[in-house]
Formats: sequence, C-alpha cells, structure tokens
Amino acid sequence: MRHPTRPITRGLTGLALTMLALPALAIPAAAPATAAAAQARASHGTIHHTIRYASVDSCPGKDGTATPCHTWRLDLLDGRRVALKDAMLWPLTAKGRPDRTNSAPLTVSGDGESVAYFRKSDHRLVVREFHGGVQGGVRVMPRNPLPRGVGMNAAWLKLSQDGDRLALGYTTGDGHTRVRLFDVARASATGTTPETDGFAGFSGDGSAVLLQRAGDENTIGLAVHDDTGAELAAAVPPQIVANNGPWGLSADDRTVAYVTGLGEKARLRFYDVATDQATGSVRFSLPKDAALDMIDWTGGHEVTLHLVRSRGSRDVVTVLKVDTETGRTRVRDSYKVRSGAFAYLSCGG
Repeated sequence: MRHPTRPITRGLTGLALTMLALPALAIPAAAPATAAAAQARASHGTIHHTIRYASVDSCPGKDGTATPCHTWRLDLLDGRRVALKDAMLWPLTAKGRPDRTNSAPLTVSGDGESVAYFRKSDHRLVVREFHGGVQGGVRVMPRNPLPRGVGMNAAWLKLSQDGDRLALGYTTGDGHTRVRLFDVARASATGTTPETDGFAGFSGDGSAVLLQRAGDENTIGLAVHDDTGAELAAAVPPQIVANNGPWGLSADDRTVAYVTGLGEKARLRFYDVATDQATGSVRFSLPKDAALDMIDWTGGHEVTLHLVRSRGSRDVVTVLKVDTETGRTRVRDSYKVRSGAFAYLSCGG
C-alpha cells in the first residue's frame, strides 16, 4: 500500500495510480505557448532533494490484517534512514480515538526539504524543515485546522514543490471534500477551496491549486484556484485531458501538463484551462511497464514524473525529468522502496 494519505484525482482519499492506457494522438509536436512563462514567478534555486520518501512499517493486527506500526521514517538520498519520532503514527477519528487501521497524514515537499504531519505530543499540524539530512526548525500551523466533526482519518496533506505552501484536504460526513490552504512561513491559513471531487496539486510555484470537479453526464471539470480559494479559471476539458490524469499545473496558473500513450508513442501534452484549448504536445519515451503516479512542473520548460513499477512485494520508483520543448528525458533518481512498508510517500517534483 502506498500513499494512503495522498490526494488523488478521483475524489477519494486513498491511492489510485493512473495507468496510461490511451494511444497517442497524431497532434503536431509543439511546445505550449504559455509554457515559456510557466515558472516566471518560481525561484526554486538549487534543489537538494534530501528526502527520497517517507514510510511506515507494517505489522499484523490481532485479526491478521496489516496495520501501521513503529514510527514514520525518512529515507534520504545519501542512504541514511531517519526516524521522525514526533509524528503521529495513527490518525484520530472525529471522536478522538486512534484509528489503528490507517497511518496518520504526512507529506514531503517536492524539493525534499520539508515534511508536514500531525505532531504526536499535542496533535498540532506542523511543517518541519529538513536540510542536508539534519532536522531543522518546526513551523506550527493554527489550532483546529479541521472542522468540528472531521477526524484526521478523513484528511490528507500535500506540500508545494518548495514547501512554502501546505494543503490540508478533508471529507465531511456528508461526503463533501474541501481543501484548506496554509502559508507555511507565516504559519497561517490563507483560505479554503469550494467543494471539490479531487485535488490535482499545487502549481509550479505554489501560488495556486488545481482541483477536479464532477460535471453533468459523467464529465470531469478542472478548476484553478488561488491561495485564498478564489477561482481563477475553470473548464470542462476534452476527454483526452479528462481521462489521462494525473495532471500538473504550471506556475502560469493555467497550463496543465499530462501524458498519453506508452513506450515510444508516449506524448507529454499541454492544455490551457483558461481558454479550454490544447496548446501543443511533445513526444518522449516512457517505460511500458510503469504507472504514472505524479507529474509536477519543476521549471519553466521542465516537468518531473514519478513512475512506479511493482516488483514482488516492493515498488520501484523512477523519477524522470522531461524537457517540455524537446521531449528530452533524464532520470533524476531511481530506488526500491524498502520491504515491509505499510505505506510510503515520495517527494514530489
């Protein structure tokens, strides 16, 4: 089981790896007109990616089913493994009882330098900096981040690429899902999104979020919202877009990147939510036996893909950088998730 608390694009709080099954269409290759400005506001600087992924052990419960146990651990790029001893292991229900069947919400920023979780000692939502393998300062978010009657077991967390923004998604008892947004540096809430059917992620610079909405006649809509929750753009995209999540939102707050096809026929495609228009595509090579788990804009002309292959009881994760203008690819990292993990969460872009 992987990413149990990770937001997905189908309105649930569990994992749904999206297999790339549609064939590539014969659209002339072209870079999106808006992609050149995609990261105009972003300033990531040197990216160290200290944290590869976070994970928690699996132990058999009294009835024999798997349950999370021990403590969250961070696997670092240099091969070390660090225990995150102050992170909650089990989430609390709305009645304040531990839910031992699930792991508590946790997320790693795309640059691998921050991790967000609920703190064990006081149940506060915190973001811990983690530079060069050394645990740094902790920023404590406002009290009571979840509405009354909503437990941690109905919530998930997601950090932006640079760790400066935090999303806390939750589903109420009547099935409504919303996302509360935080400015990490100021340790303050900035707003809450309207009801949504899924959280697709932050924009490249963290200034906006991409949400999924269910439309009429089984259609899927996409909407861009700023950090206050206000809508910036929305559209019901063509099926080739809607059926090929996950999607990544550029820092221009309108260009969505997604992938179609497999192997040598794979294409990285671009769609403008503001104009409801396709804005180009570029061919690249994608392994046929991998599932696309994440796609993030990590530069003005770059997206980063997380690909997952199952190898027996262990997953193999490949992090692939793709040039949005040429389709040139480069493997940034590849690793096997440690055996015996109940759940794991990779850093994003």
